[in-house]
Amino acid sequence: MVITEEDILNAKKAFENKEEITDEAIATLYAKALTRNSKKFPELPQKVKYVALKQASGTYIVDWRSTETCSAEGRP
Repeated sequence: MVITEEDILNAKKAFENKEEITDEAIATLYAKALTRNSKKFPELPQKVKYVALKQASGTYIVDWRSTETCSAEGRP
């Protein structure tokens, strides 16, 4: 899936507002978009991996983890 500028902005908004995302594919896309493009937003944590964390409710949120605790797939 190609990451568009709109995806990057939606990912930033979802991260900042801790929005719950119902679709795992979208949540993973947003995590990858932020990981690859966080330099565009100096107010966001840098040099980390953004991940799609599954909540108990079955929804996902985009959060960050240090690079030592992550897989390459955008999931912890």
